[in-house]
Amino acid sequence: MQDWADGDLHAELEQRLDELLAELCPAWQPAELPDPYRNNERFVAYHRRNLKRIQVGDQLTAQPDRAANLAERVLDTIVCDEDVSFNKQLIYPLLDSIGRRRVQRYLISVIETGPASKKVCAVRAWYWSQVSLVYNSMDALQQGWPTDASRAADDDVADLRGQYRAACLAAFVACDHVLTREWLAQGFILKDEFYPPNLLDLVAQARAIAESDPSRFKELLAKNEDGTNMAQVDFGTR
Repeated sequence: MQDWADGDLHAELEQRLDELLAELCPAWQPAELPDPYRNNERFVAYHRRNLKRIQVGDQLTAQPDRAANLAERVLDTIVCDEDVSFNKQLIYPLLDSIGRRRVQRYLISVIETGPASKKVCAVRAWYWSQVSLVYNSMDALQQGWPTDASRAADDDVADLRGQYRAACLAAFVACDHVLTREWLAQGFILKDEFYPPNLLDLVAQARAIAESDPSRFKELLAKNEDGTNMAQVDFGTR
């Protein structure tokens, strides 16, 4: 599997953002940074990408029909986005315009067949694509009692979570790049009961890989639960 480093996808991300901006708001231009920041080329590029991402996200939110029409191009952009936080600015408008299932199916397909760098971006994007379990109080959160509506929304994509788990497992075993494996390890669990019989050999292989480097994969080895990582107390549902 090809090695990668953070930053490898910056040029492709910005090109895709520019193409979306040309469709959504062709007259818009990012504001320039004031001195002394404009002398730092790396920071200028980072700031410019952020402004473009924000603008695209705002336009997609304001124009859900356009977001749906441009969904494939936006999804292609999301898996070029290495930012683990700001990437949600493109993800959330698509969840609203085309639905969680279509977004998650696309991310799974990239983990199954995409290059290593985009597999990692898909794992990073998956976090924000999850259902948030909503709790009516801190006590409900501590007791693990989400609202019925949010539990039902999470249950509705349980099949996709299973596909995601299997895709990350298979990619982890096939991969020989340590940094890629570290990200893929966030997407599956080493418990046989979560897998059909035909995948148990892959689980055993993944467990052997993790046990050969227990310091690096300690969280994977200790993981006992599989499900959404998102929770909210008395906030809206997503």
